[in-house]
Amino acid sequence: MVHTGSCSDRLHDKLISYLPILTWMPKYKKVDLLYDAVSGITVALTLMPQSIAYASLAGLDPLFGLYAACFGSLMYIIFGSVRQITIGPASVVALLTFNYVNPALPTTAVILCFVSGIVELICGLLRLGFVVEFVSMPVTGGFTSAAAIIMASSQLKGLFGISYDAKNCMEMWIKFVEHIEHYRLPDTAMGLICIVVLIGLKSLKSIKVNAKGMKAKSYSAILFLLTTGSNVLVVIVSSIIAYLSIRQGQSPLVLTGTIASGIPQFRFPFMDYEDEDEKFTFIEGLSRLWPGAIVVPLVSILSTVSVAKAFSGGKVVDASQEMIALGFCNIFSSFMGSMPVAGSMTRSALNHTTGVRTTFSSIFTTILGMLSLLFLTPLLYYIPKSSLSAVLICAVTSMFRYDMVISLWKTNRRDLIPFSTAFVSCLIFDVELGLLFGICVDLLCVLYRSARPSISIEKETNSGNVRWVVRPSSGLLFPAVDFMRQRIIAEMSSSERANKPNLIIVDCVHFDKTDFTAAQGIKSLISELKSESCQLELMNAKECVAAILEATLNVKILSMVPLQDSIKKFNFIQPDFNGIESMTLHEMKMNNICERKA
Repeated sequence: MVHTGSCSDRLHDKLISYLPILTWMPKYKKVDLLYDAVSGITVALTLMPQSIAYASLAGLDPLFGLYAACFGSLMYIIFGSVRQITIGPASVVALLTFNYVNPALPTTAVILCFVSGIVELICGLLRLGFVVEFVSMPVTGGFTSAAAIIMASSQLKGLFGISYDAKNCMEMWIKFVEHIEHYRLPDTAMGLICIVVLIGLKSLKSIKVNAKGMKAKSYSAILFLLTTGSNVLVVIVSSIIAYLSIRQGQSPLVLTGTIASGIPQFRFPFMDYEDEDEKFTFIEGLSRLWPGAIVVPLVSILSTVSVAKAFSGGKVVDASQEMIALGFCNIFSSFMGSMPVAGSMTRSALNHTTGVRTTFSSIFTTILGMLSLLFLTPLLYYIPKSSLSAVLICAVTSMFRYDMVISLWKTNRRDLIPFSTAFVSCLIFDVELGLLFGICVDLLCVLYRSARPSISIEKETNSGNVRWVVRPSSGLLFPAVDFMRQRIIAEMSSSERANKPNLIIVDCVHFDKTDFTAAQGIKSLISELKSESCQLELMNAKECVAAILEATLNVKILSMVPLQDSIKKFNFIQPDFNGIESMTLHEMKMNNICERKA
C-alpha cells in the first residue's frame, strides 16, 4: 500500500509540473475571479491597439495581430506557471516576423506561428530550459535596446505619412531621409500630438494624491484609468478626429482601413494555402521561412523566460515548463490564424499592478477581444496609422536599457563588451545575427576569464632560501595552466639569480575543478622548473582535484597543517600588546610547508 501511495504521489507531482492549473484551480475563490477579471479587462484595453500596431510592424493585416491578442494566451491558463505573464503579440517577435514573412504571402505568418510552437514544445519536453542560461543579461539588454531603436525607426514612415520599403535599421533611415520631403502635415501633426499626449498620460503615475477617504480613492482610480488606458484613449480620440475630418469620402489622414469582422474559423495550419493569386503547400511555405523557423521560437523563449524571471518573486522559474506553455500557445493560436506570440514585459507589469491572482485572467482578455472582433471592427477603419505609430514608439522606448549601461559602467565594465557587440551588430546587420554575435562574444569573454585567472605570487626569503607561494584565484583548467606557467617563467626570468626561488608552492585552495590536460601542463612545469634547480609542490587541493593531480603527477598533494602543530614546531607567531596574532592562519600554514621543504 505504501508503494502504491508513493507511485500516486509521484504521478500527482508529475501532473502538477506539466499542468500548473492543478495548483490553483482547486483553491480558486470568488474574490480571485474579481481580481482576475479586472486584470484581464485592463490588459485587453492596452492589448487591442497594441496588437494592431504590432501587426503593422510585422507588415501584416491588423487581423493577424487581433487574432494573436484574442487566442494567444488561452493555453497559458492551463500550462503557464507565472500568473503575471500575458502571452500575445510582442514587439521583438513582430520585428522578426517582418524579417521572414513575405508581405505578398502573409499567411506564411500562420505557418511560422505553428512551427514556432512545435519547436518551443519540443525544447520544453526535452527539458532544454538550461540553454537560456547561456544568454546573459548584457547580451539580452543590448539586443532589446537595438530592437527598440529598429522598431521606432520602422514607425517613422507611419508617423510622417510617407511610404517606402526597408528591412534593416540603416536602410530605414536612408529611405526616411530620401522620402521626408513627401511628408503629410496632418499625419505628422496627429502623430506628434499623440506622442506628447501619451508621454503626458504616462507621467501621471508620479502624481501623489494628497486627499483622504473617498476622494483619494476616486482620484487614484481616475489616475490609474488614465495611465493604463492611455493607448485606448489616444486611439479613440484620434479615430473620432479622423472620422469628423472626412470630407466627400476622403480623409486628410492615412487610415487603417477595412478590417474583416467575426471570429476566425478553426483551421489546421498544415493544409494548403492561397494568397492572392499564388497557391502553396505547408512545406513550400515553411521552406520560405528559413531560418526564421528556428530564430523566432528561440527569441520568443528568451523573451518569455526573461519576463517570467522578472515576476517570479525570487522563486525558481521552470524554464522548460515555460517553453511547453509557450509552445501550446503558439500552436493553438496558429489554428485561429494568428501571427507568432510571446510574453510581453509591459502587459505583464500591468497585470501585476492590477493585482492578478491566477493565469485565468487571460480568459477575460480573450472574451473582450472576441467582442471587439464581432462588433467593433467597423470602427477600427477610422484609426489613423500615425496614432498607431505613436502608440508603438511610446511602447518600445521602455525597452532601451540605458539603466543597464549605467549599472555596467559602475560595476563591471567588461560586460559592456557583449552588450555593445549585440547592440551594434543588431543595428548594422539583422537582429538575429546581432544576437548570435553577442552570445558568441559573451561566451568568449567567459572563456577568457577562466583562461586568465588572477594569480598572486608571494615571495619569501628565509636563511638564504627563496620560496614563492603562487595562488591562482579560480579552478585551473588547461588554458589557465599555460597562463600560470608563462607567468611563473616570466617572473623567474626577470628575477636576479640570488632572488630566484628554490621552492615554488602552488596553493590549490581555490581549485574546484581541473582536468587531465591541466594536470599534464603542471607536469611539464615541474620538469621545466627542475632544469632551473627549483622544486614545485602543490598543497590544499580538494579531494576530487587531488585525485586527478596525484594520479597524473605521481606526487602526494600536501594537506593543511593544524594550527597547534604549527605553533609548537615553529616560532612564526608573535603576539602583539593586545594579544592579537600578527600573522594569519593561512600565512602560518604556508610558512610551515615552506620550512618543511627547506
